[in-house]
Amino acid sequence: MSKSKKACNCKSKEEVREQIDLIDQELIHLFAKRYEFVKEIVKFKEKTEDAIIAQDRKEKVINQRSIWAVKKGLDKEAYAKLFRLLIDHNISKEMEILNNKS
Repeated sequence: MSKSKKACNCKSKEEVREQIDLIDQELIHLFAKRYEFVKEIVKFKEKTEDAIIAQDRKEKVINQRSIWAVKKGLDKEAYAKLFRLLIDHNISKEMEILNNKS
C-alpha cells in the first residue's frame, strides 16, 4: 500500500513530509477499517449503556496499547491519550447505533 522508505533515506524536508503524509494516509485507512469493526461489535453486545462502554475492556485496551507504544520507543502517556480519545469517540458512535436501532 505504501511507498514509504526509511526515515534515514530521505534527502530533503519535502521528502520527509511526503513520507509522513503517506503514513498518515495509511493511518486513516486503518482507522476506517477499525471503525468497520466498531460498528459490527454492537451486534454482539448487550443493548445497555454499560455493555457498550465496557469500562474494563476499555482500560485493558488502553493499557495494552500503551505497553505496545513503549516497546516501540514511544511515549506511554501520549498513546494512552490517543487511544482513550479514539475509544471514547467509538463508544459514542456505538451508542448512536444502539439508540437508532432501539
